[in-house]
Parts: sequence; C-alpha cells; structure tokens
Amino acid sequence: MGDPVTRRWAEALYEVAKKANAVDDVQRDTERLSAEVKPANVSAFLFGSSVSQEARIAKFEPVLKDLHPKTQSFVRLLFDRRRQDVLAGIGQAFKDKVYAETGRVEGVCEVVRTMSDEDIKALEASVGKRIGKTVVLTQRTVPELIGGVRVIVGARLFDASVKGRLATMRERLMSSSLTG
Repeated sequence: MGDPVTRRWAEALYEVAKKANAVDDVQRDTERLSAEVKPANVSAFLFGSSVSQEARIAKFEPVLKDLHPKTQSFVRLLFDRRRQDVLAGIGQAFKDKVYAETGRVEGVCEVVRTMSDEDIKALEASVGKRIGKTVVLTQRTVPELIGGVRVIVGARLFDASVKGRLATMRERLMSSSLTG
C-alpha cells in the first residue's frame, strides 16, 4: 500500500487535480516525477542532508516547467515543507488513488510468450467480470510456466498455466488412495 505519508499527499493532490479536471495530466506527471527521482545519484542529491534546500529546488526547476500547473504547485509545496522524499512514491500512490476512485485494480499476467494487446484486453475483461472491477494487467514473461497463463490481481490468483495444472494433478494423485 505504500508509505502512509505519501498516500495522504497523493490523496490531497488527487482532490486538487479532480477539481481542476486534470487527473490524467497529474497522473502522468506523478509517474514522471517518481521516475526522475529514482536514480541513486538523483535521490542522494534530493533527499540527502549535504545539499541546501535552495540548491535542490534550483536543480529541480527544469523538470517542473514541463508539468501541469497543479503538479508544479504540489512539488513546490513539498519542497517548502521539506517533504521532497514523497516524490519517490508519489507516482504509485497517485495511481492507486485514481484506481480506487474509478473502480480499477492492477494485476499481473504471467505468460511464457508475450500476448497481443487484443488478448490482454480480453483477459482483462474476463478477469474483471469475475471480480466485478475493471482490471488493468501488466505482462510478465515467466518461461517456467511451460504454457498457459497465470493472473494475479491483489490477493487473488487465477492459474491456467500448464505448470499450475500439473501441480494440481500431482496433488490429487498424491492424496488419492492406491487401493484397488
């Protein structure tokens, strides 16, 4: 779920973005911000204690000019309050808030080979129908599955992989009696 402080900042930013009809723009901005501060040298500069706050803000200004005005104000407020550490997780926290508000959930689709966009959309619709939400899947290649697909959404697992079916078959065989 992430850091509770970051989550609270993301919730506040979401409300501001929603009132300004800028949720999509701000979501893109927050994802970009989290990516910008991810490299070790950037995070050491922004979050370390050896650099003045003025130097941090000055170095971050070129990034700000390309962002939505609401995002710019948000980032400046973070710096003013010395909470720039929130930038590291704001992308995911804001996305989580948007998804919660719009009834979407994120999931992972594990496959042996990359699926087409049409197949992913069909799988999202199928899983979404089963759980009653709009599902957004990210693909991950897992050669050990042998074939088929495994979908993980929250705490739910939908296993239609060859590996999963073989494991189920093995369990049934091991638990059945051998009298005959």
